[in-house]
Amino acid sequence: MTRILAIDAATEGCSVALYQDGAIESVRSVSPQGHTRLLLPYIDDVLKKTNLRLQDLDAVACGRGPGSFTGVRISVSMAQALAFGAEKPLIGIVDLRAMAMRAHKETESEYVVAAIDARMGEVYLGIYAFSGKVPEPVVPESVVPPEKAVELVRDALGGKSFTATGTGFGAYPLLADSFGGCITRASENLPDAVEIAELAAVSFAENGGEEPENVLPVYLRDNVSWKKVSEQH
Repeated sequence: MTRILAIDAATEGCSVALYQDGAIESVRSVSPQGHTRLLLPYIDDVLKKTNLRLQDLDAVACGRGPGSFTGVRISVSMAQALAFGAEKPLIGIVDLRAMAMRAHKETESEYVVAAIDARMGEVYLGIYAFSGKVPEPVVPESVVPPEKAVELVRDALGGKSFTATGTGFGAYPLLADSFGGCITRASENLPDAVEIAELAAVSFAENGGEEPENVLPVYLRDNVSWKKVSEQH
């Protein structure tokens, strides 16, 4: 039996999920300023409901960004601490992929475009294709202005229909308005630990996990850095 605890705090959402061979216990809220206050109680809640301890897990997983700089750091550092403490491997999942998987569950679209409002006139963009239930990037995830995002989607998908998910579509109407009837909007705009846990289970079955210190945040912006514990002084 595979047991994975997943957490996410990369965006406005705060969520925790515990995966047990396909069955999932989860808790979630939208609380942009409450991640540090909520994560530990949420973790305690799902562990109690499943009668598990951290030591019973096979791995820990986290949303590793992109998203708010503070939220991404909270998500990754909390997961690293849990994995270190329980001596378990860690699996980092790109939040845009988790969003795409959630949207695909809703619409069963072959293609999903995920866009998170990155502020400063840009979006974090992921374009994904589904041949099964797991999203595969059509092009590398990036941070770009909305006009460039439209260009990338057109180049990658042509006139194919797709599902759109993420706060970027609300922040920059150009993203949706540029595709007319080719676009379906997903009802959810935030990542969730449920899909992070499911993607982590696939990754764990294929490759196992990583040493916690090797799972680093995904910021996409070049001017943001993260030091491993061994590099910090």
